[in-house]
Amino acid sequence: MLRQDYIGRLIQQLAEALARVARLAKESKLEQAEAELAEAEQALALPRGIELFDARSAALVIGGGDKVVLAALLLEHRALLLEARGNSGQAQRLRARALALLEHAKPNELGKEAAELRARLGG
Repeated sequence: MLRQDYIGRLIQQLAEALARVARLAKESKLEQAEAELAEAEQALALPRGIELFDARSAALVIGGGDKVVLAALLLEHRALLLEARGNSGQAQRLRARALALLEHAKPNELGKEAAELRARLGG
């Protein structure tokens, strides 16, 4: 029960952080959005350079389940910031990485979010 409470709070905090990132990006406050995204990545305890791992290894390192979905959402938002900075090539690579990561996700509570993200990413 305690673990579920922790996961629920983490999901809520990250959802709020990602909403702030999206809002800041729309307002062209990219430095603030980047800082918010970095905090969200830290809260999820993702290893630095996780986007460089192959998707299967990344999912194993992250721990599977809902954390993989959250990591894919973070990658999607990082891609949003890259695109806002004019780096659409790298943004597209991160979106592809997020989609590949979702293929290894086995979500518990975030099944709906995983399906929505998969649809946004074209998967």
